Amino acid sequence: MVPADRFRPTNGDPDKRVSLGRADAANFVKRLCLYPGNPKVIAEAEQHILEAHAERLSRETGKKVTADDIAEGRAPRPKVLDMFAGGGAIPLEALRLGCDAYALDLNPVAHIIELCTLVYPQKYGRPDPSARGSTGPKGKDGKPTWGGLADEVRYWGEWILKRVKAEIGDLYPLIPDPEYKGKRPPINTELWKKEDSDEVPTGYMMPVAYLWTRTVTCKKPRCRKSVPLIKQTWLCRKRGRFAALRVIAPTHAKMFGSG
Repeated sequence: MVPADRFRPTNGDPDKRVSLGRADAANFVKRLCLYPGNPKVIAEAEQHILEAHAERLSRETGKKVTADDIAEGRAPRPKVLDMFAGGGAIPLEALRLGCDAYALDLNPVAHIIELCTLVYPQKYGRPDPSARGSTGPKGKDGKPTWGGLADEVRYWGEWILKRVKAEIGDLYPLIPDPEYKGKRPPINTELWKKEDSDEVPTGYMMPVAYLWTRTVTCKKPRCRKSVPLIKQTWLCRKRGRFAALRVIAPTHAKMFGSG
């Protein structure tokens, strides 16, 4: 934890120094929380943390410890323990700011997420010419080497998507874009289902997901229509991103709300 007095001016009226120090500390936290992060601000925050930790170590050990001692491994880094880490957001931020982080969670799904968030990027994040991979330059045996975790995950993710598209692409037929005003070209259904075809034809849209719900039959003898058991139709209610589901049933179907 960085003391607020690190941002406090060293001269001037004492009351104003406290006020200015708090304001500067608040502005610094705002800049630190921006996404994507500014490397200079992150480095400055790490320096503040190491300096504060060096002061603590100096008091506890009775020996002078500096931030450089911690950065170069001559003194221990500050440790952060999150015993209910969940997806690992707190340990991840602690690592980003130069701390040694320890994460625990009883939920096995959370544990796997923590491995993918905290451990694997450190162990496998960088390219390794001595390890077998799919995206790195070819090694002595003529086979690709490890190109780094991000490139490897991207490679295999695209590999899966292409094959899934070839298998079930016909279940996601293109639909006309209601906002498109020009003349739509004819749909070549075989072309956009191919693995190497990622572009949707102009004037059309491709469904990305289906929403499914159970239905019950209306008990009224004269109705007997199917009623979807859906609690609410909002898909997103964030500011500037409101989207809702609208149920449209064919007029000839025995669906609730149809004519």
